[in-house]
Amino acid sequence: MGRLARAGVFDSADIAIAHVYNRTVRRCFLMGDDTVSGKNFDHRKVWIEEYLQQFAAAVGLDLLGYAILSNHFHLISDTRHSA
Repeated sequence: MGRLARAGVFDSADIAIAHVYNRTVRRCFLMGDDTVSGKNFDHRKVWIEEYLQQFAAAVGLDLLGYAILSNHFHLISDTRHSA
């Protein structure tokens, strides 16, 4: 069975608090120390934090919390926007 369309799952009038996560594929390192290449990508954590705050404000989300790890990140968001 295919996934339901998000428009059918969430009503835009409802308040929703959601845990969202995203990870890289093929054991790639988006942030932190990459043991294969020997490079450090910690500077990307700052980029992602800045983009998260910009995008959350643009789409009307409050970021309640987030964790940015070496190959994935977690977000806790709320659809009530205080601005």
